[in-house]
Amino acid sequence: MTAQSHDPEAATEAGDAEAKETATMMKQEKSRDDRENGDASKMSGRVGNASEGFRHVLQQVGDYGRWQIKVFLVASFCGMFTAFHNLSAAFIAATPEHWCHVAPLDDITDSSSSSYDLRNGSVPWIVEWDGKGGYSSCSYYDRNWTGLVAGGLQEEDLPLLPTAGVPTTDCKDWMYDHSVYETTAVEEWGLVCSNKYRMSLIQSTYMAGVLAGAVVLSELADKFGRRTISLISALGFVVSAISIAFTTHYSLFLTFRFLVAAFGSGLFLPNFVIVMETVGPEGRTTMGMLYQCFFAVGFMLLPGIAYFVNNWRNLQLCISIPSILLLLYYWVLPESPRWLMMQGRFEEAVKILKNIAKTNRSSMPPREELDALRESFEFERKKSEEIEESLLKKFINFFRSIITLLSTRNIRRRCLIIFFAWFVVSMVYYGLTFSGGNINASPYLLVFLSGLVEIPSYFLVCWTLKKFGRRLNLCVLFTICGTACLLILAVPKEMVWLNMTLATVGKFFNSAAFAVSYIYSAELVPTGVRNIAVGTSSMCARIGSAIAPFIVDLLGDLHYAVPSTVFGLLSVAAGLLALLLPETDKMHLPETVEEVEALPR
Repeated sequence: MTAQSHDPEAATEAGDAEAKETATMMKQEKSRDDRENGDASKMSGRVGNASEGFRHVLQQVGDYGRWQIKVFLVASFCGMFTAFHNLSAAFIAATPEHWCHVAPLDDITDSSSSSYDLRNGSVPWIVEWDGKGGYSSCSYYDRNWTGLVAGGLQEEDLPLLPTAGVPTTDCKDWMYDHSVYETTAVEEWGLVCSNKYRMSLIQSTYMAGVLAGAVVLSELADKFGRRTISLISALGFVVSAISIAFTTHYSLFLTFRFLVAAFGSGLFLPNFVIVMETVGPEGRTTMGMLYQCFFAVGFMLLPGIAYFVNNWRNLQLCISIPSILLLLYYWVLPESPRWLMMQGRFEEAVKILKNIAKTNRSSMPPREELDALRESFEFERKKSEEIEESLLKKFINFFRSIITLLSTRNIRRRCLIIFFAWFVVSMVYYGLTFSGGNINASPYLLVFLSGLVEIPSYFLVCWTLKKFGRRLNLCVLFTICGTACLLILAVPKEMVWLNMTLATVGKFFNSAAFAVSYIYSAELVPTGVRNIAVGTSSMCARIGSAIAPFIVDLLGDLHYAVPSTVFGLLSVAAGLLALLLPETDKMHLPETVEEVEALPR
């Protein structure tokens, strides 16, 4: 510290020996620092750090050419398979029409007759709130059915049995309508009536797996490589997905779906990082948005497959066996050269860069520039090794970061609003997709339309973001989505097409709001806590998507429009709260907490 306060030139002129010695030490220290930092002169005056150096080299070999397009198609292909399983519960865990199975009545069934419904006289007729009714799904009349059948009860006698004052009892076994689905997991394990919550758990545990995979496998991808984790995840994804079709226990069914979800995250996220780390700024926005398109394609293909394959085990195999193609990643998926350089595997990175240059018909930079880039990455790597934290320290720092997010006025307001936005947008995204049963819409058509509208919604948001910025976009998109959901309350259940149109419109604007939320959350907080803020936002989204099935299934029993009303009110609330956020379009990303707190909001 003392040496830094001296002026070497003044010391030399004064002839002070101690000052001369100090000046010499400073020059040596500066020279050493220049070498460690990959001095700009060694980078031909073009770059000053590893990130800038890699960007410059990538520009020379081509940062948005044929190689990047090929890798984009290879990496994003996995989105189609993850979409299959993200939404497969709409079909493999569909709830067909069902009623109590009164076993003694099996002995009076006349196979030659089809004019009698055994429910008439054995199952109560329930009148709904709107005056319409149907046979009870969960109870039957508690009579001595065995004695009645033994006494000569016939089918034609059932409607004549008195029902007034006759007690009812809960079903122990059910009959299912097979006109739409041959078999479903709900029928196999009796996930109806008092066990209906177990049906909702099928999708909720899947979303928990998505969260677990995003947290654990993304961390491992930083340590062991994007390609390595992607390959492991591809194998785990294929094995777990196929195993689901052969499991005979409900708990194993949930476990394998949890694993499919976790490995799906281990595929989707590292592949996205590979694309983003090998493309330049020009193509990053376009490829980042289009990366979701394969997911939308899988969204649209799934109902077509499910329509023709209505046995749930066969359907599971049909959407799982093609994912064996993901094992080809071993031969066609490259590692991120940026990550390789950061790990000191420079020659492997150079080999990939040569392949990029060859495919893009460009040329490699001079060897001196590559050597300077190596030194820059070596310096960065040594710095990261010096500050590498233990697991306990990471855990402590996580809570410190959370405290930072919530301890100051502006950041606290920004984070709580964007966390709520992520919670709502994810809940509505999956809630609308699975809500076909509540509005009597065909699940095949509703899921298809939900996927179809995603692609134009991404293109819309690319234009509106440039035109109107983040805040107004988020407000308007959420508000329109919420209004469409709320209008379902005013439309009779019989007007299926109008209700389905409103649900599809809501899904369109919800998908666009999802894209804006993703970008906005990274721009609202300072650099030091940006990762933890985006990660916490994603966690809130997973919580929302895990709750969505319970809202659709359990609240839908109260009234067909209760789930859509909940989604609408929350969406409108999220849209209005967005007005309290600052506009971040064309603004520099904040670096410190103080910088954020100095702003009006």
